[in-house]
Amino acid sequence: MISLTTQICVGKHARLPSSWAIGNLDRLPISHLATQSGTICTTRCEGLKHLMKDQESFYDHVRAGESKLNDLESEIMRYIIELRDDIDDVTLKSVAERFFVAPNTIVRLAHKLGFSGFTELKQSYSASLDRNRFTIETLPLDTQLVQTKDLLNDRVIDSVVSLIQDASHIVFFCSGFSKYPCLEMAEKLKIMGKNTDTLSERHVMRHYAELLGKNDLVFSVSVSGETQVSIDATSIAKTRGCKVVTLTGFSRNSLSKLADYPIYTVQKEIRLGSMDLDSRLMFYYVFELIFERYFKLAKK
Repeated sequence: MISLTTQICVGKHARLPSSWAIGNLDRLPISHLATQSGTICTTRCEGLKHLMKDQESFYDHVRAGESKLNDLESEIMRYIIELRDDIDDVTLKSVAERFFVAPNTIVRLAHKLGFSGFTELKQSYSASLDRNRFTIETLPLDTQLVQTKDLLNDRVIDSVVSLIQDASHIVFFCSGFSKYPCLEMAEKLKIMGKNTDTLSERHVMRHYAELLGKNDLVFSVSVSGETQVSIDATSIAKTRGCKVVTLTGFSRNSLSKLADYPIYTVQKEIRLGSMDLDSRLMFYYVFELIFERYFKLAKK
């Protein structure tokens, strides 16, 4: 059952066609808002449009202002996003106390993201969650997928696809479980005729990076963005004139600072002792988006 607080005239058992994607809701014909009893709703869903605009607005602010945040502010922002349904209960004072900072620090963070203050930031994020509740059940992986999708920038994806098309050689730097989505992407590109390699061993990565040139493309992939071997190899590749695309968790990290095109995903940390068991599903998702767009371009 879908529940909305906005004034939308739908029947008690109203439902949306399952084939409609999130982005199609604002174009949904009136005739599709049918109840199970066959009653047709004749009121336009302006409330849905407002929810979508609020949601888009929040992540537009995040995308536009992320580069302005320092490490502490990025950590605070991750904490706020992870609050989800508890966001309405948190206060400026409680966030400041959690991070041992003055309330003005949180206000400045909000200003950097283009909000008038912490209250507007909260309201914008809360509105974005309302939209997500309407479109998808908020299980942990679903939540990561929705938020990762909203962090992606179409122009960046198109630019990365162009780099793939023009590159003489494509190299993936990765470690741990991050190598598996890289291996899949590399194999798919190889089938399409691209020259690819996936490297995860420290000394091999550094040596290989020194052989790269300005016509080569590097994908450097790390959940934390602080994997030293990837940072070292990527730094070398950068000095050699390579174009660099990074794929990391949502943070202002050392690896993303080296990128021509940084791409961020929303990750949920899973640890067993010191072992990193974080899901790489969002990396698979981003690579699949990039590959599908490249596939269409290559087949033209």
